[in-house]
Amino acid sequence: MESREPTIVVPFSEDCSGTVCQDIFIYLRPETNGIKTESAIMRGVTSTEELRRHIELAYLANLPGDFLMKKGVVKKHYKTRVLFAYYGKEIFTPYMKQEFFNYFGINIQNADVMGAYRAMDRMNISADELFNLWVSEGNMLQVNGQTIKRIGDSYVVNNDIPAIIDRNNNKTDIAVMIFRTDFFGEDFYNVILRMTDILIEEGILDSRSKFSHVFHYSKGPFEQILDAVGFLYDEKGDHLPLEKIRFYRYLKKRGFDRLKIEHALKDPIFQFPFDDTYVEDSIFNKTKNLGYPESLEMMNSARAQVFLDIYDVP
Repeated sequence: MESREPTIVVPFSEDCSGTVCQDIFIYLRPETNGIKTESAIMRGVTSTEELRRHIELAYLANLPGDFLMKKGVVKKHYKTRVLFAYYGKEIFTPYMKQEFFNYFGINIQNADVMGAYRAMDRMNISADELFNLWVSEGNMLQVNGQTIKRIGDSYVVNNDIPAIIDRNNNKTDIAVMIFRTDFFGEDFYNVILRMTDILIEEGILDSRSKFSHVFHYSKGPFEQILDAVGFLYDEKGDHLPLEKIRFYRYLKKRGFDRLKIEHALKDPIFQFPFDDTYVEDSIFNKTKNLGYPESLEMMNSARAQVFLDIYDVP
């Protein structure tokens, strides 16, 4: 049976009313997808005259679950996090092992560290139960874009991934929006907080939960390109050219070819100089809330790219 094609409500527009604009994707989680949630998010960006001057809706589409499954969008989008959820400490870099010791005070070789999928079997719990396991801030480490949670005497890597993958299936559609704006960093994050307040008022989001339980948004310029790779299509289901995304064009004009950009998205962990040594992090994290020039400078400052030993999930 053929998969359904995307429904394009607002076709992609490249127009920008300001001198500097960026393309911020917001897509709804399958479990919260629907008109009520879409309306709450739109209220968050149109509730004041100032917001309407600075934020424009540039794209709105409904992407069917079977269409996304056929293209393998979700697994590709979270590829690095999925790998760690399967393999756990087996693919930790030396830097990650040292950071684990620095934070938890135990050598990783002596610690019970496992990926989320093994944790489900060991703990005999479902993906949703693992997703909802709460720990205090002191029991959670984020390194290289991965989340490690101490649960009892064990440490679980990316506990949210199995549920995220399971919830995206043939029957779960996703609404995707692109907001074109000259807001960067904290200015747009304040808009996200405004959306969150409305979602809580509407009873869509529990006040104790994070907005990420309802929607994802592009937190920086490199993530804007990653989101475009997964979620930007026309009504025929064809992918729109990445050249339409402003930051992609920005990089191309400054010497980045398509292959170099693709490699950064595929293997996003880099080493960045820090004092007389280095830190490792995902380029998505390092450019979170940054503008275009700062993101380019951050990328150019990387001293090495980190390649994992494993490239495919079982």
